[in-house]
Amino acid sequence: MTELLTVQSLKKTVREPDGSVRRIFKGLDFAMGSHERSIALLGRSGSGKTTLLRIIAGLDAHYEGSYVFQGTALPRRLDPLADHRRAHIGLIAQSYDLLDDFTVERNVLFGARGLAQPQERTVEALEAVGLQGMGKKSVTKLSGGEAQRVAIARAIVKRPTLILADEPTGALDEDTEDDILGLFASLQDSGISFIIATHSPRVAASCDRRVVVSDHRLVDHVNVG
Repeated sequence: MTELLTVQSLKKTVREPDGSVRRIFKGLDFAMGSHERSIALLGRSGSGKTTLLRIIAGLDAHYEGSYVFQGTALPRRLDPLADHRRAHIGLIAQSYDLLDDFTVERNVLFGARGLAQPQERTVEALEAVGLQGMGKKSVTKLSGGEAQRVAIARAIVKRPTLILADEPTGALDEDTEDDILGLFASLQDSGISFIIATHSPRVAASCDRRVVVSDHRLVDHVNVG
């Protein structure tokens, strides 16, 4: 199977405020096939789920090991990693990370910077998440589910290969979570792969594969369905 990405022999430590060093990963290996739709990343709080997403996103270059994306080994330097992220990866956070002073449309346009037709792609992204006609609305007037849809639109506006989502439904009720999972499924149908860090059994069950971060490694995987 051709791999979308592989992370091998990943080692990562962080220095705590008291000066001590805490190990997060010790020889972690992770791979996602190019035809896999979704992987749920599970583990207790503090196990390293968010850290792994940040490394895959190119937001953290301070690690040992190798990271290969679509056959290209990525350097551990933030500038080329940022170029890689803008070209291939969309990010979704639990807290939405919207710009409160901006409208729905301007938040998505912010993610469309550098595109040849940012306005057209923004309209397309808003339609894809079911927010057509809401572009001029202030994001401060949105429900939680609507705010997360804006964040998703911003993540997909550049048509990424991969979406990294960190607890994307953690602040939502079950009905809204179901709506967001349905949206994720439709985006996967369009060819976007997802890696989702989550504590939600419902989110995990919606994914094609689940992996568990424990004891500094990926120690388990369960195929779903």
